[in-house]
Amino acid sequence: MMAELYETPFDNKDWIFEVKYDGYRAAARCDGKGKAELYSRNLKSLNDDFKSIAEEMRKVKRKCLLDGEVVVEDEKGISKFQLMQNYKRRGGTLKYYLFDILELDGKDVTTKPLLERKKMLIQLLKEHKLQNVFYSDHIVEHGIEIYNQARKLNLEGIMAKNRNSLYRPGRRSDDWLKIKINFEEEAIVIGYTQPKGARQFFGSLLLGMYVDGELKYIGNCGTGFNNATLKEVFDKMQKLKTSIPVVKEKVPFKNIQWIKPELVCQVKYTEWTADEIMRHPVFLGLRFDKPAKDVVRRKAVMSRHKTQEARRKTTRAASTKPLTKVASKKSAVKKSAAKKAASGPQNFDLKVGPHTVKLTSQDKMYWAKDGITKGEFVNYYASVADLMLPYLKDRPQSMHRFPNGADKPGFYQKDVEPKNLPDFVRTEQQLSESTGEMVDYIVCDNKATLVYMANLGCIEIHPWNSRVASPTKPDWLVIDLDPEDIDFKEVVKTALAAKNVYDEIGLKCYVKTSGSTGIHICVPLGAKYEFDDVRNFAELVAMRINAMLPDITSIERSPKKRKKKVYLDYLQNSIGQTLAAPYSVRPKPGATVSTPLEWKEVNAKLSPKNFTIKNIMKRVKAKGDLWKPVLGKGADLNKAMKKLEAMSGA
Repeated sequence: MMAELYETPFDNKDWIFEVKYDGYRAAARCDGKGKAELYSRNLKSLNDDFKSIAEEMRKVKRKCLLDGEVVVEDEKGISKFQLMQNYKRRGGTLKYYLFDILELDGKDVTTKPLLERKKMLIQLLKEHKLQNVFYSDHIVEHGIEIYNQARKLNLEGIMAKNRNSLYRPGRRSDDWLKIKINFEEEAIVIGYTQPKGARQFFGSLLLGMYVDGELKYIGNCGTGFNNATLKEVFDKMQKLKTSIPVVKEKVPFKNIQWIKPELVCQVKYTEWTADEIMRHPVFLGLRFDKPAKDVVRRKAVMSRHKTQEARRKTTRAASTKPLTKVASKKSAVKKSAAKKAASGPQNFDLKVGPHTVKLTSQDKMYWAKDGITKGEFVNYYASVADLMLPYLKDRPQSMHRFPNGADKPGFYQKDVEPKNLPDFVRTEQQLSESTGEMVDYIVCDNKATLVYMANLGCIEIHPWNSRVASPTKPDWLVIDLDPEDIDFKEVVKTALAAKNVYDEIGLKCYVKTSGSTGIHICVPLGAKYEFDDVRNFAELVAMRINAMLPDITSIERSPKKRKKKVYLDYLQNSIGQTLAAPYSVRPKPGATVSTPLEWKEVNAKLSPKNFTIKNIMKRVKAKGDLWKPVLGKGADLNKAMKKLEAMSGA
């Protein structure tokens, strides 16, 4: 059974909501006698590909047919399709999340309601202690809440399912809806362009999809590859080469090598253009579990529940008397925003020092409720550049881009195509710890690059904690106070406890708001220590804070196990990890900013909402750059460690 695409999350007591996994859909047939078979969507056996899962399913002692998703998760427990591509080469643990059951003890149960089937599945899994095989949990009614949590964790999306829906094998139904946060799709590889410069094998892939039964060109993809994947894809395409164009429309490239439309790949992208072309597609990997004929362009549906809700709203509106009060503050903001959009510039060239930056869509609303345009946001980074650059220079950037504004879904981008960048943008190749692949990172060394990144919709600026010249040695130690469903006053209390610990062991520490719900506490290191040593030290500090405040803090990584507590995240002290830079904007209401503080400001009156792009420059003028000491003389961790050990009795 397959789901329809749906645009927005919703609440409805007749629906359940699950996490959308980013892996391979797989059905498991168990005969109850020690045999099991995993199948892909196109009924290909997955036993060899996912051997460890197949072996686990052989332990099931009842005859059954189950539905789920095989994934590989990152260190934060987030499933990522790219990790699935590399797990055989780079290692990784396969996990199988089960969310439905079709047969049990030889009986067809597809005609039973979904929640009844799920109860059967839970009972079945309770009877068997399987490793790395899990029940995919759900919540009832509260779709908006789980969507917001999924967005916070940067998940692919969520699934919405009618609690009474039957299982319809092989059919796509609006009883099941997929609501995406990060936009990913399957696409058919229909050709490739020739490589340029130092690039090997091919330049970019031409992508296609079936639209109303006809294969259409939907864009080209030249990023997301390393040397290994370039060669892998190139080798597979050689067997499919053809001299005949496989689409009717004109494609905007010369010297195209067409291939038969049989290869399917997974890509992420920012949006569809008006011409139905994917914007900024990034290659994630090849798929072997879906035939090309099933890669069809689908648009979001209007589901039955939404139609019913619309009718209810219409009925309520008809029975309500018109309001005669003056326009509210919100409507005034919207009118002001509309006025700005109508009069503001759209596309123009901006001279930034010796460089020229092309700016686009400067009238686009980036914080619609606050009336803040893209142009105002870009101008903020231009104004604050001199302050920020010392914390960005020589550091790889993990870009968190929101090309449609802070109110719309964003995506992370590390890998860039150097040849597509302006001359003033520096790139450096570094090993990505999460994927094990070499990545071309942007390094923000000048004001023009910062403005360029802002124009790409990079709201958050996330530099590495270490420099390209010394990637294994961080310039600062950080403990990120990350609250999980707990009041901000408890974050403040935790920050003050951390300050006490550092005071006890003779280390100066510096504090800033995260710009979101947390607080960052940093100790300058001067790139004198390796990440492993720094992380071990930070863990001891976190344990000390946790011992002081056990009721409100946690060092437990799993969000489920630390509800209503402040997470003392010391794991940020690892190569490739990033933190919102001082003065970085965050995609939050009001366009809040990660702001350095004086310790006397860390009190009951503190609120991250008080610091925005509209008032930061005035604050800096009055107080100066409070974060400057973080790049100063590094602390003596060896001396502090002895004091910490003495305090803990270790």
